[in-house]
Amino acid sequence: MGRKSHRGGRKGGDRKSGETRKPRIDSYRSYPDIPKNNEKLEAFYNSLLPLDDAEKSEFWEALRKDLPNSFRFCGSKGHALAVKRLLETRYAPEIEKIEHFNGDVVQAPQPVPWYPDQLAYSMTTPKQVVRKFPPFASFQKFLVSETSVGNISRQELVSMIPPLVMDLKPGMTVLDLCAAPGSKSAQLLEMIHSGEEARIRKFMESFGEAPLPGNEQDHVDTMQDSADHGRATGLLIANDVEYKRCHMLVHQLKRLSSPNLIVTNHDATLFPSLRIGRDSENPNVPRYLKFDRILADVPCSGDGTLRKNADLWKNWQPGNALGLHATQARILVRALQLLKVGGRVVFSTCSMNPVENESVVVSAIERCGGPDVVDIIDCKDRLPLLKRYPGMHQWQIMDKSGRIWNNWEEVQQHILNGGQAPGKIAQTMFPRPDTSNCSALPLDRCMRVYAHQQDTGGFFITVLEKKKEFKAKEEQKSQFEMPTTPQNGVSVPSEESALVQEKKVAEASKAAAGQRTDELPAIGSKRTLEEVETEQAPGSKRQRTETPPSEKKENIAEAILDAKTAKVETSQTESPAPSASTDKRVKRAEGNYEEPFKYLPTDHQVVENIRTFYKISSQFPSDRFMRPYTSF
Repeated sequence: MGRKSHRGGRKGGDRKSGETRKPRIDSYRSYPDIPKNNEKLEAFYNSLLPLDDAEKSEFWEALRKDLPNSFRFCGSKGHALAVKRLLETRYAPEIEKIEHFNGDVVQAPQPVPWYPDQLAYSMTTPKQVVRKFPPFASFQKFLVSETSVGNISRQELVSMIPPLVMDLKPGMTVLDLCAAPGSKSAQLLEMIHSGEEARIRKFMESFGEAPLPGNEQDHVDTMQDSADHGRATGLLIANDVEYKRCHMLVHQLKRLSSPNLIVTNHDATLFPSLRIGRDSENPNVPRYLKFDRILADVPCSGDGTLRKNADLWKNWQPGNALGLHATQARILVRALQLLKVGGRVVFSTCSMNPVENESVVVSAIERCGGPDVVDIIDCKDRLPLLKRYPGMHQWQIMDKSGRIWNNWEEVQQHILNGGQAPGKIAQTMFPRPDTSNCSALPLDRCMRVYAHQQDTGGFFITVLEKKKEFKAKEEQKSQFEMPTTPQNGVSVPSEESALVQEKKVAEASKAAAGQRTDELPAIGSKRTLEEVETEQAPGSKRQRTETPPSEKKENIAEAILDAKTAKVETSQTESPAPSASTDKRVKRAEGNYEEPFKYLPTDHQVVENIRTFYKISSQFPSDRFMRPYTSF
């Protein structure tokens, strides 16, 4: 009743006085504020970040504020500038006339100074206001419609940074390992098509045709990619581990209508090597696709998104970052393996924790062979107006209890003195000692962006360049050695340790499947495909059965002993009987398995008819046509 009478009185006063008033947002009410404090979080970053007291106050004050809305204009440069002009001339003047509930004038979207060509905009008005308050209706419809057709991407500002430092050029082969929901992939796809319109216009003009309409400000090398009539010849493979998120990825990227895109669904730590056509000079040597650029925006604890995800204030735990360190390092190592010599990997997280940032970079470079193999690139010349802090050379680790450790030696000394081992902490998380070849890595070339610097979220970005091919080293063993008991000449963990080891083996299996784990996976515990298939087959020696509690410890110890002597057992054990799950493999071995598709010969009449009817260029490969096995 109070709101109704207040609103009616205000309107009546306006009509009586005859005054024309600016629309106000008096009726807007936000949800109750979530308490934005966390003792462990604040204690950790207050001791970690090299900020003075005044800047720390600005840092925490910024994190407690709502994140501004932001978006960027997509597509070709000429088209993006045209949509931008529409915002500036039609919608911005209307927004500036709106008066906010506290008496301040609403600020229209402002261009972001550090983004190229100022094609990104930021707006401080809350999303709820833009969506629900009538004076914003036309602007809201503009955002929705332009987003649906792919002219605008509503994306957080710091999330736009990684693609901008990749030095990506048209014609390159690019991989986005952790792509969903697809905002960064869209940026990469636009870069692959950069300048395409101008090149096609130039190609058409060479035939004496009338110039196509275009933007006179396009300054590109019109000779680039001319072998394909000016069209982009690059490729983007956008990958994600979750099947449902891949659907979201396709939904986001199909708006760009690009033929240069492939979406895949793989675990990034185990992304497969893709075989391509054989070399004509060495036909017996298989060739595999290597990438010019790779983006590894890895899963992280996300404490840089505190302004956007307010629930993190109450849910933040130091163990979240510790449990992801090993997976992040595996993804980065795999990215470096898939990279061409001279190519670049951009590694990024929306976390401020060095356990997920600098320590992952050091760990991956160490496994790949050190600074002689992988170099950290200085990107100070890119985005010069972007405010940033350099990466850290020294940092501390907070365990799940909230205790801070300065180095690995402290952890070891604590255990020698009878203390309990801190869970999830591993040696690779700490800065390297002076004796390591990775102790002097130029980590100051990494980029840290904090919320108070330019009213954004927190982000970490580093650019790595591969200098030569390498064979990655195996991961270090489990962080703490367990007491062992000799049995039959083989050292087997004691009964208590066996229980711990079994749990770690299970967690390692989850990690290999791309699932979250609550415990740090045991290093070196991966099983071969043959072992997995043997365990799953009926009648197998290791078939899972119900075991009485009194016998569990003995069976666990025996199982670990069996694992250590697996080679001997395999040679003495009969092959398991084939099951329904192995029928397909048996059929394939017998030669009776039918493939769902068959490739057509290059001189097939159907191929010739398709080429003639659709006027397909002779540059398109003739060995890419398929048909269902049962057709024709």
